[in-house]
Amino acid sequence: MTNARTSTGVVVAGGVYNYVPSVLQDGVYRMWWCGSDPQHPGDHVFYAESSSLNGPFHARGSSAPYESVFSPTHADTFDGLHTCDPSVIRVNGVYYMYYGGSLGKVVHGKAGWTTIGLAVSHDGIHWARANKGRPIITPALRKNTGNHYGAGQPTVSYRDGLFYLMYTDSTGAASATTGAAQYVLRSRDPNFRSGVQELTATGFRPRTAAFHTGYKLAPYFSVDMQYSDALDSWIVAHSDGPNSRLSFFAPDFSSRTFRDVKMPRNVVEGPGLVSRPDRHSVAPTAGRCGVVPVDIINAVTRSTTTAPTALKHQGVNVSAGQTCSSMAPEKAARIFDGYALMASNLPLAFITGGRRLQSVGIHPIQDVTKNFIATTRDAFQHIPYGASLSHGSKAIAATGRPAAFLLDHSTKWPVNSIKIITDNRSSLTKISMAQYDHYQTGPALHQVQ
Repeated sequence: MTNARTSTGVVVAGGVYNYVPSVLQDGVYRMWWCGSDPQHPGDHVFYAESSSLNGPFHARGSSAPYESVFSPTHADTFDGLHTCDPSVIRVNGVYYMYYGGSLGKVVHGKAGWTTIGLAVSHDGIHWARANKGRPIITPALRKNTGNHYGAGQPTVSYRDGLFYLMYTDSTGAASATTGAAQYVLRSRDPNFRSGVQELTATGFRPRTAAFHTGYKLAPYFSVDMQYSDALDSWIVAHSDGPNSRLSFFAPDFSSRTFRDVKMPRNVVEGPGLVSRPDRHSVAPTAGRCGVVPVDIINAVTRSTTTAPTALKHQGVNVSAGQTCSSMAPEKAARIFDGYALMASNLPLAFITGGRRLQSVGIHPIQDVTKNFIATTRDAFQHIPYGASLSHGSKAIAATGRPAAFLLDHSTKWPVNSIKIITDNRSSLTKISMAQYDHYQTGPALHQVQ
């Protein structure tokens, strides 16, 4: 562990309480967290952004310290009184927010267990409830620990086409007597309605009532997680009491991979790991593939109402013991996935699907990523070449198929927005479905807002 760092003051001001942030490096640092103020009583999801993790954070397009972007329904729904503990991820251009919702202790005769809901957005600001406004995860109710919290505090990551969801369930069969426990699910469905697998003592298995919550990863409350491609490990940030601690798990969660790392600053509430949009570790600067910058934002004090507040930043560097050139090219590509790379006297390149898409123009690259990073020529060239995008590159369309650039080796790169094509000064050529399907398919390009 090297380069320990902390902010000198709070990174966002205002509110009665502020805690459990979800932080993405998405052009700027974008942060969603659980908060309350006189205008927004109860638990709301607040949002702010900043060019620096040390702040100050502010509302989008405003000098206000934050804005409320997601609120309780104030109706007889699972999230009628509280919407808290957001975990935000962007996959294929869509933002997903997993959150804990509650009616309170008892409302209209219903017990107020916390349950997990899902909302979706195209810009991270305007959200719509998913799953028809119903929760996606409910308490297991398999053990009476005396802790009546329920199922909540979700954290999510996306890896190899699967959404991984870790959460607390104080009623799980394997929960500690305090109710502490972290359970892990995964599915290709962001709603976790189909194809759901649960982590067991013998690995991931299709979820069934027989073994649901029978195995806990660890006896923690309120964690955050991300995947590190450099370390080939999950990083789980949690509290050890006065401090935050980083624990490292194998890709299948079967074992610990490194010793725990203790963070430098005292905390009073669960940590928020700074992640790239798919909830992997952020890319290192200057082509230092073996350096994993791990930063978190935490509440560090309690307000006069004893609620956690005063969000501050702290971070460390964790070494993977490798350089870009010593890694397999595919691994180096995964570290920079979703980033635009800039290297001296080389074209701009967007890294996706394990390949670099080189472009002579910046506008189509700005359509698909907000993360631009300078790196070395060696690191740039170590990532496998995919294709080159020139002004006016051929684009094709066919009935029932997405528009696509037709690039090197007659490979089609589908796009989800015609804006990416027009911003490249390309025009669409209509072809038959058979012709379209004949071309080999490359990675898809998704517009982000």
